[in-house]
Amino acid sequence: MIDTSKILAMIDHWLSTEMHAYFGSDYGADLNSLLLTPLDSPVADRFISKMKKDIPVLQQLNSDQISIYSETEGFETNIIYLTVGGIAINLNQVKDNLQSMALNNGETYNVESV
Repeated sequence: MIDTSKILAMIDHWLSTEMHAYFGSDYGADLNSLLLTPLDSPVADRFISKMKKDIPVLQQLNSDQISIYSETEGFETNIIYLTVGGIAINLNQVKDNLQSMALNNGETYNVESV
């Protein structure tokens, strides 16, 4: 039986997987297209449609049960949330966590190389 914790685990996996990370598949979230585009573009609908395509169990949810909204924090910071069945997921925090994991994977960069 699929319960809420399993659906959240599926969403967590999808959010933490970059697009085209699996050979021959476009599975995964494109967080950059959502977070780095102007707020007046219709990117949220495309993001949700892609998520429903990649995670078919979410196709049963209607627009009241799955949505994206933003909150303004401070002068120029917008926090974007994905809500699924009343549970809010901070997408900015997800992106920050993915970036910090990428930086801590043991790779080093020489900033003085020319």
